Amino acid sequence: MSLRRAALIASLMALPQVASAHPHVFIDASLAFRFEDGRLTDITVEWSYDELYSLLIIEDMGLDPDGDGVLTKAENAAIQGFDGDWEEGFDGRLYLSDGDRRIALDDPRDFTAEYRDGRLISHHVRKVSGDADAAGDLRAQVYDPEYYVQFALMENPAIEGAECSTRLLTGDPYAAADAYARAVAEALEEDDDTATEMLSVDIGATGADELRLDCQGPA
Repeated sequence: MSLRRAALIASLMALPQVASAHPHVFIDASLAFRFEDGRLTDITVEWSYDELYSLLIIEDMGLDPDGDGVLTKAENAAIQGFDGDWEEGFDGRLYLSDGDRRIALDDPRDFTAEYRDGRLISHHVRKVSGDADAAGDLRAQVYDPEYYVQFALMENPAIEGAECSTRLLTGDPYAAADAYARAVAEALEEDDDTATEMLSVDIGATGADELRLDCQGPA
């Protein structure tokens, strides 16, 4: 199931006020960085979905019919890769940079998932294909430019292979909401016929959290 389809399922709960109901899904994102020989090689990404979204997906998949919050072995197998069907060109909502230079990431691999304490928690790995020196000005963000999903980036990431300190710069979710409202208003001004359709707008990184890494070399 793609992240966009997942957001669509949640958004249907908000009809007919689709344009004003964003975001529909809330995700706590955690990152784990792995370095080798002074270079960042890959990032493991954890998405912990909010309880309402998790319940919608569990019910949509016909799992946990007794509602005890515990999946059987077969049900647990069914959720593996549930959010891994990415559309072509989907960026994964993970953005890595060295200062102002964007660092390229490969497509995801190694999808896993679990259902714990009423929340779906998924993991995947992004290999770093661009040049990411441990001594650089490394910065990571996780955000949705279309604001279907509101991400919160967690502190204290796991780091392997380098000595790094980290600092989380917390974004402003109100700024993201304001940017989305302005983008919707502009879209409606351009074409009144979009008023009853599901709008797609781009607010960029407005309001997004940012994690900064200060690395001194191999651990």
